[in-house]
Amino acid sequence: MNSNDYWRDLDFFLEPLVKNGCVKLPSLEVFNLDAVANSINTEMNGATFSELCSSHKLFLKELDLDNFLTPKLHEIAKNEFGYKGKISNQYHIARRVDPGNSIEMFRAHFDSHLFTMVLPIKIPVAQDGGTVGDLIYFPNARKSPTNEISNAFGKALHKRFASKEGLEVFAKSHNQITNDFTDYSPLLFVGNTTLHTNKQVSQDCSSYRLTLLAHFFDPSPWYGVGGMLRMVRNR
Repeated sequence: MNSNDYWRDLDFFLEPLVKNGCVKLPSLEVFNLDAVANSINTEMNGATFSELCSSHKLFLKELDLDNFLTPKLHEIAKNEFGYKGKISNQYHIARRVDPGNSIEMFRAHFDSHLFTMVLPIKIPVAQDGGTVGDLIYFPNARKSPTNEISNAFGKALHKRFASKEGLEVFAKSHNQITNDFTDYSPLLFVGNTTLHTNKQVSQDCSSYRLTLLAHFFDPSPWYGVGGMLRMVRNR
């Protein structure tokens, strides 16, 4: 599929982003996702996270993200959130979770970046009652932090909900949405105001789960919470 066709109605899809805190984009099934998944999985070599390997970079180029979506998000960031940073302020990472992995579930958090996009590349099939690493998210769960102190405090305050039981408590007073991504439609949300986490990839799932996470525009300084965590992850 031509990337021009994929992004044809982008303005329509982005219109409710700021108000609703999240939007769904057209399905990626029009691309050869099996080939993309196999290439990225090979390069990851069993790792859970990998920052922008060559196959990952090639797919983003095929999608033409920087010519279509990124400039639109940059304008929204400047006009709606007062962002003054560079358009190149991005962080792209692949996340691969094997069936039965219990470490990567219910780790609820806010991102430091203004926008986060989840691109589903390989979503397994689960048996009855199983889960495929569904994303649980709460749009507009907090106000946009005004500085690094309020950002760090807000993140720390919400850590008490980073468990299955904690999320059940949080859901009583916040709008909870669950997305299994079996439609292969990317989700774009306001990263620093959306509390989000994942369910388990059940032991009986048919394969690993692979998503690409695109983060756009961290308004915090390089020594902020998000920057420090990324440095630790990439060591």
